[in-house]
Amino acid sequence: MKLSNETLTVLKNYASINSNMVFRGGNTIKTMAEAKNILATATVKEEFPDATFGIYDLNEFLNAIEMFDDPELVFADDMNSVTVKQGSQSIRYFFSDPQILTSPSKDIQMPTPEVKFELTADDLATIRRAASTLSVSDVVISGSGNDETFTAEVTDLADATSNSFSLDLAVIEAPDTEFKFVFNVANFKVLPTDYQVSVSSKLISYLEGKTANYWIALEKTSTYGN
Repeated sequence: MKLSNETLTVLKNYASINSNMVFRGGNTIKTMAEAKNILATATVKEEFPDATFGIYDLNEFLNAIEMFDDPELVFADDMNSVTVKQGSQSIRYFFSDPQILTSPSKDIQMPTPEVKFELTADDLATIRRAASTLSVSDVVISGSGNDETFTAEVTDLADATSNSFSLDLAVIEAPDTEFKFVFNVANFKVLPTDYQVSVSSKLISYLEGKTANYWIALEKTSTYGN
């Protein structure tokens, strides 16, 4: 088996969410943050062996793969390790017990969302840059059914005099009532692409992208209606 550049990009993104990784066979790969506030899933080109195996340090494993220009992965028959090889050089990398690793055991059942909007790659980059520049961490998405656009405000809700940055987001579906959905910008550990975002007042959001999809928990300071 050889891993495509697209799959390696997804795995590098997953490593930013959780250093652990559990593979469960097939072409769907998932990960979940230690705090269980981010879950990601992607369908990739490769078919992984029909077995469950764990990687304790995903960054280390990816670095081992990147020691080679065009490596092949050969899985041991007993699935206790994988050999990464090219030509006369190889690395034997042992798997970890999946039971000691943090991984999603089941899919999230997304509640019916009240709000949907577009979040482009440029929007994401701008929000992250604003949060870094202003040293703040809250992203507040607000609006109502009367608005042609929603507002994304990057600020610090704990500081009434916080500097803030705002930008407009394209509306897909809006409720009749006002809302303020709060995210921690640190939880936007997603690939830099365009997303359709669905948000539920149950404090969960779903980001549907071209390569991977993410469920991200909202902050408890979020409000919906009265």
